Amino acid sequence: MIYKAILGNKYIINDFIEKVELRLEHNIVLPATIYKYDRNTVIIDTPLLYQVKQGVSIGGYPEGGKNFRLLELSITDFPVLENSYISEVVYDSTDIWFLKPTIESVLNDTYTEPIPKPKQELMVIKNSDKGEKQK
Repeated sequence: MIYKAILGNKYIINDFIEKVELRLEHNIVLPATIYKYDRNTVIIDTPLLYQVKQGVSIGGYPEGGKNFRLLELSITDFPVLENSYISEVVYDSTDIWFLKPTIESVLNDTYTEPIPKPKQELMVIKNSDKGEKQK
């Protein structure tokens, strides 16, 4: 699954220096890779399933003015900042008819719609009658 999440629009998220972790309630580390999309939005690439509008909360520290060093993104039902939630499912891994886009295409906005998987056709090979004895 690839999600887009908005982060409350209180801070300007700085470029990531180290890996940003996805956590549950700021405690348990969850399997995911987080990417900065813009100053208030991140992309979450995870095998976990969440609904649009699922609350998220940021962990880190202010770095002067509105700048913020993001160290973790937490899945929570009680976000600290209003309007901080998963806003969009970019790619649904449960939909077997579409290929997973590259993260680069999601980050640079070249991924605009689901890419259909190539169609596969079943080929039937019939046995040849050649070489068989006729009765």
